[in-house]
Amino acid sequence: MSSAVDVSFLPDPARITSIARESDDTRSLVLEPAGEASPAWLRAAPGQFVFLSLLGVGEAAFTISSWQAGAPPTRDIVLTVRRVGRLTSAVFALRPGDTVGVRGPFGRGFPDWPAHAGVTFVAGGCGLAPLRAAIEARIATRAAAAPVTVVYGAREPGTRIFRADLDRWRAKPGVTFYDCVERPDAACRGAVGDVCDALEPALASRPTPFAAVCGPPAMMSAVALRLARTGGPP
Repeated sequence: MSSAVDVSFLPDPARITSIARESDDTRSLVLEPAGEASPAWLRAAPGQFVFLSLLGVGEAAFTISSWQAGAPPTRDIVLTVRRVGRLTSAVFALRPGDTVGVRGPFGRGFPDWPAHAGVTFVAGGCGLAPLRAAIEARIATRAAAAPVTVVYGAREPGTRIFRADLDRWRAKPGVTFYDCVERPDAACRGAVGDVCDALEPALASRPTPFAAVCGPPAMMSAVALRLARTGGPP
């Protein structure tokens, strides 16, 4: 019997170069390969995911939320983590300079939508993390007249993530932005409701033939039903 180890299943070491606080329970980690970046790492696309591991703790899957330029020709990936259990709590104890294990990327990623087609992105809570890179790529590569609609819902104002990105997308020509919170605080001036409530005016004003949706399963199911009623493809 062979004792050879399939190295494709072994994690590669990656260093944490910086950590950003997104909300009370969410952090974004910028990771750079500790050695030479693999070809798969360099080919990573929006929507793909990696397995993040900590020795003695465990491993879990996280979608790449964005990239940062690295040098020489590597791209540092960003993983956005919400603290929900043992592994993510251990991740929250890490500091820049610490090393983690990374396997991947895996998955097919988002499709190449036609350049002139409109695309609607619908996210609930930290479901915005898997869509973030796709939104950035779509804004950068679409035809000039192709509309982009972003619909984002959060439980409370303090749980919203990527706030600088939200403001930047809102200001982009051709981008329509709708957001809401379910439980507003005294300072909240925006719309109140769930993601489906925010989706209704988006569909009424500018329906698109394509959509990408991420969030809790019940939210995705409800959003999919509403999108299907607009005549979009299943």
